[in-house]
Amino acid sequence: MILEESVENIREKITNAFDKNLSKMGLFPNKQLSINKLDPELQMERKRMADILNNLQEETGNYSSARDKLLEELSFTLFNRIAGIKVIEANQLQPEVITYRASHAGRSFGHKLWLEQNPNKRNFPLEGLKEYIRYAFNQLSDKIQLYSSGYLYDLLPEVYDLKEIVNEFNKIKQNDWQSDDIMGWLYESYNRKKRESFKNSKGKIEYNWVSVTSQIYTPRWVVEFILNNSLGKLWMEMHPESQKLKKNHDIANIPDKPIVKTKPVTEIKVVDPAVGSGNFLLYAFDLFYDMYEEENYAKDDIPQLIIENNLY
Repeated sequence: MILEESVENIREKITNAFDKNLSKMGLFPNKQLSINKLDPELQMERKRMADILNNLQEETGNYSSARDKLLEELSFTLFNRIAGIKVIEANQLQPEVITYRASHAGRSFGHKLWLEQNPNKRNFPLEGLKEYIRYAFNQLSDKIQLYSSGYLYDLLPEVYDLKEIVNEFNKIKQNDWQSDDIMGWLYESYNRKKRESFKNSKGKIEYNWVSVTSQIYTPRWVVEFILNNSLGKLWMEMHPESQKLKKNHDIANIPDKPIVKTKPVTEIKVVDPAVGSGNFLLYAFDLFYDMYEEENYAKDDIPQLIIENNLY
């Protein structure tokens, strides 16, 4: 299955799961049930969602549009959370949370370990999968606020829906998750159907449609061309003798002698005001790495120096 189809399946499953969640809370597409008619265990979550809806209604103008917006935000938040974990796992930055293995009886390594530490959770639905995912999110939340239970659009679907969603993520090839531009392609695919539907409707581009209609993923070769001939070109105009950049990057019209006043690499800065998935910053990092090596910085120090001095 191609990535675009996988992402569309994931988006639909997440949206349908949260649509069901909201309806269970009495927040139907066109009306709300009284909170007093709900089970007490649902009332606290319902109150939180209703508060968000009230704020969104001021923005959108009516309840139905506010609910659509809430559903969209809840869905995209969970999509980001699970996709982020898959990237972290693929780069072996933490034990696997989402990726299932036959060697772990069809669970992830993290879930297997968690069950060993919490054997009472084996009796929960799907061996406490929902509770485990919440635990894994909490573990990440100290470093990445997106995973915090205090995040505005924090919500998990029902456990069986959650399992189906995770299964869909796991259908995407492992090699894809290891690509440094995977998040950009995921976002491009996530919005594609919605963007095409809006385009076919010939509707007026109001403020709430600007991002969907204008956010287009920039392919790697375009990013390389732009940065090679801006950031890379700047370096070569200061250091035309540079062999590392000349060898590793396709930079046009390198001068024979310096034509720009030389400055230390720590003083060269790149700003991306609409960062998206970070595609430009990722390649800028590669260029800066070669620059630092040419100035004889220790390899172990270079990543932190780039983050601290060069990328904005």
